[in-house]
Amino acid sequence: MERILSKFNENWNLKQESSALNKYLKNPVWIIIPILPVRSGELKHMEIAKYISKNVKTESEFRNKLKKIHKVFKKSRRKKTLEQFEYGEKIFSASYPLVYDGHIFGMLLVCELKKEISLEFQHVFTSFVDTIIRESRKEIELEELNKTVRPRAIALSTVHTVHRLMTSTLDLNELLPRVARLSLQVIRANRCSIKLVDKKRKVLLPRTTIDLRKEKTKLKKVQIGKYAPGRAVKQGRPIRGRNYLAYPMIDEDVVGVITLYDKLDGTKFSEFDEDIMKTLSEQAAIAIKNAQLFKEQTDLTLSSIKCIAQLLQNRPHGAHRAEASFLKLISIIGLKFNMNESETKMLQYAAMLHDAGQISIPEKVLMKKSGLTGQEYDIVKTHSMKGASILSKFKPLKPLVPIILYHHENYDGTGYPRGLKGKEIPLSARILAIVSAFEAMITEKPYRKALSVNIAIKEVVRNSGTQFDPDVVDIFCYAVRRKDIERLLKREIGGHYEG
Repeated sequence: MERILSKFNENWNLKQESSALNKYLKNPVWIIIPILPVRSGELKHMEIAKYISKNVKTESEFRNKLKKIHKVFKKSRRKKTLEQFEYGEKIFSASYPLVYDGHIFGMLLVCELKKEISLEFQHVFTSFVDTIIRESRKEIELEELNKTVRPRAIALSTVHTVHRLMTSTLDLNELLPRVARLSLQVIRANRCSIKLVDKKRKVLLPRTTIDLRKEKTKLKKVQIGKYAPGRAVKQGRPIRGRNYLAYPMIDEDVVGVITLYDKLDGTKFSEFDEDIMKTLSEQAAIAIKNAQLFKEQTDLTLSSIKCIAQLLQNRPHGAHRAEASFLKLISIIGLKFNMNESETKMLQYAAMLHDAGQISIPEKVLMKKSGLTGQEYDIVKTHSMKGASILSKFKPLKPLVPIILYHHENYDGTGYPRGLKGKEIPLSARILAIVSAFEAMITEKPYRKALSVNIAIKEVVRNSGTQFDPDVVDIFCYAVRRKDIERLLKREIGGHYEG
């Protein structure tokens, strides 16, 4: 009942019609009483007593006025009608019960009327008051409906948003800050911290924190079972306080916890916030688990690639590779061609394994210091096909097959193994063709010394349009002259950088 009374009071003060009614009745005094006391003496503790005390001279007169008003209130309440009475000499008042769902939640008292309200206007007056009650009731019902519908609407939106996050990246370093920012947006909090479970040490490790407050909080690990985040993980349920909400992320087992602190509007965390975080944490747990599995697979793949690359390097013809600079070079070129993260990684892996097929080439051919015979050159030319064949047996490396197979194709169609020309050659293979050729030129071989970086770049430019794609050559020249690449190359190949 308090809620309908508060809403009625709010609407009464805001309605333009209230001003018109007030003007018509010559600016009377309006008093809203929340409950009807059992005894008249209880009225002296209400707002109406302040009004009465200003218009009487003695305590006896004050008590009589209270009794008279209380009597009118009882009659008005019993009949649920507008009741008028003379308050003083030619001063009138009227009371009208405020009814909601058949129950009276208050009384409206009109004081200081210069004359009684006419029968004709009584209908207008009561209809107006009843209309405000109905509008107040509808607003409360809409608020209740909003409380029910809004969490579900936000939950649906959250599912959609987190699904986009899940498909946009499998990198935890990108995923977790996005989840934290989304949590802050939907809950409207000041700070969000995400911690992941370290099963070996039985602790929660902080992975990301988004803090909108001026005084930032340092990241720290939390023992499972301690504080709100630790208890949420141990008990597998949300832990809520006035200024915090810790929600565990569960996908078969608990993978971590999202903890929110300090609502922007200063209100306490509620069941409504829990409902939203339930959906968000469920989706986040799936996304995190997928990212963790992807990282495990990626680490395994990378270990296999490094193992194969090391085997190649340990062969007598193997030479030191300036790996860091070449991988960085590839990422810059790939970005310029709008390659996504997965495409770039596959191209980097291909750069590490592009000579895998040489494992089947006789050492005497690879180590030969004089020129190769036609037959020997034909044997060497088979290494791209053999490398592609070897890697095709390993499912995670299948995307590398066309890159390695075609990275010796020439832009003018004179390359091998298929004689592809121009855009017939996959973009990744065209990029690898330049990077691997550049690598070969600045690496010492059994049959020649290493070229300087400057000379190797000039050689790449000289073969633009014939051996190499001119568009890729342009991007390569931009990338290889970047300060970060120059520093890496100088550190890795030493003295013959300028050459």
